[in-house]
Formats: sequence, structure tokens, C-alpha cells
Amino acid sequence: MKKLDTTLTEREALLHRKDDCCNYDRCLDKAAIKSWRSFSCIGCSEYKQDRHQFMPRLRKSSPLAGELL
Repeated sequence: MKKLDTTLTEREALLHRKDDCCNYDRCLDKAAIKSWRSFSCIGCSEYKQDRHQFMPRLRKSSPLAGELL
């Protein structure tokens, strides 16, 4: 996971995020706790595909996302 200093558009998020990864929710929470504007999964050495996920899932929002509004 790499910190990004700009907010990704929805289209960019589809390219940068690997939400089929077993670690995706953990990374999303970590980025929110650290107040990162955004993050990228490109080149992440921790990527492990979740073999039980057959269909794309709805994007998860961190519990902290509401606190930023």
C-alpha cells in the first residue's frame, strides 16, 4: 500500500485499488486512521487474492469516514 496525496476519482480508484485482496479492509482502515487522503495498491507486496470472492463487492467505507464530514 502506498500513500497518495490526492483524492482518487472513482475511475482512478478502480485502477489503483485491489479490493479482491484479503488485506484490503485492513489497509483501508489503516489509511483512514492515519488520515491519508488516499492510497494505491499498485506494486503492493502484501497483495493476496481472496479466492472466496467471486463477484466484485461494494466498496467499504472506513468507520472513520463519517468523522471527516
